[in-house]
Amino acid sequence: MLPEKLRLRAADPEDLAVIAACLQDARISLNEMVYLPAERRFAAMFARYRREHQLDPLSCEGLTECQAALVFEEIDAVKHRRLGAAGPNQELVLLTIATEPGREKLIHIDLVFQGDAIIQLRTDRIACRLEDVGPPVPSRITPCDHFAQEFWEQVDAGSARR
Repeated sequence: MLPEKLRLRAADPEDLAVIAACLQDARISLNEMVYLPAERRFAAMFARYRREHQLDPLSCEGLTECQAALVFEEIDAVKHRRLGAAGPNQELVLLTIATEPGREKLIHIDLVFQGDAIIQLRTDRIACRLEDVGPPVPSRITPCDHFAQEFWEQVDAGSARR
């Protein structure tokens, strides 16, 4: 039986891939993220889909979500790309978390959002935790809704070009 709330830690890229899978399609706005340079900590509060509780993880029927805190320790710098147009309350959708080697033994951890927006965390080691902090609630919007909307927007855009 699965625990009601997730509590995960990551110390290497493989562990981080598990956390990325749990956060796929999670929603967040910029004002729900903070970098504390003096503490070398980056923290974010996501609305996370609880797919692990679905009988069919590919279905959105009956999908629930909860608030989940993602915290990275030992962060030396935070960079970003293509967030300029995003206002502090604009909702972003997380696609994945990727790692890549940086210069001089640094690791780059990329939080990749829909629309090519990226927040890059620079560190010398992976020290991450994800913890559900809120109760599960029915999802107000699901990935299925989002993908259907994106599909119809593409269809409409294609029709407008003709």
